[in-house]
Amino acid sequence: MNKLTTKLIIWHAGVAVLAWRMWLGGQSAKFDAVTGIDFKIPALGAFVLLIAVLVLGYVLFQQRRWSLTTAGIIGLIFLYVFGWNWLNFVAVGIFLIFNLWSANRVRREIIERKIMNIPDMFYHGLTSVVLGLFVMISFAAYQSPLLTQIEKAGALPGQTQTFFQQVADKFIGPRLDTQNAAERRYIVGQIASQAYQQVNQFLKPYFRFAPPILAFGLFLILSGLSFIFIWCGMLVGMILFWILKKTRVVRTEEKDVKAEVLVV
Repeated sequence: MNKLTTKLIIWHAGVAVLAWRMWLGGQSAKFDAVTGIDFKIPALGAFVLLIAVLVLGYVLFQQRRWSLTTAGIIGLIFLYVFGWNWLNFVAVGIFLIFNLWSANRVRREIIERKIMNIPDMFYHGLTSVVLGLFVMISFAAYQSPLLTQIEKAGALPGQTQTFFQQVADKFIGPRLDTQNAAERRYIVGQIASQAYQQVNQFLKPYFRFAPPILAFGLFLILSGLSFIFIWCGMLVGMILFWILKKTRVVRTEEKDVKAEVLVV
């Protein structure tokens, strides 16, 4: 077994471990009635490490076929955790396309440059990988028990009323003409209860569409925040690349290359 094969095996194993950790914790990729999205910090950390390690591999090994093997590993773990259904297979297929696009962008960035610009390579690769994973997370959220409960119950979760009460207490409470704390809490509670009932009444015809709407909303929110994950992935990826370079696992060399010129 040569050194390149060993490095490839280690890279794929790292991807598998991080994907396993992310998807197990990624069952937390769901809606919270108060905050909107509920993530667990370990899963979030595994996500950032995973995208950095993925693109680092595309920078180092420069072969598009490895995007298929890594997508297969991440996809199989996703299917094992969230279920072997057609919807999840579609999510894996979409991620595979994004992953292939990422490897292709990194390879093109390497070929078209005379001087290696590692940050640019990471940026171009991370954008596609992050969006692909966001699609999978949104598909997982679509199947979230909370969304199913909303659809069946025909009402928002009970925690939403608590949220209304907090809002009413903050904006309406100080304006109430009463010094009695108990009375003020009662009035605020009544306002929150009425608001909760009116919102449920208004949304009742649309609750059957809750899962796809909220899942798509999650994707839009995550896409809007993608720049944070991309920059975090770039930072982690650059640190990993620097460590590999310092430990002489990888190195850069100067080579003479031929270039095409246009002659008129």
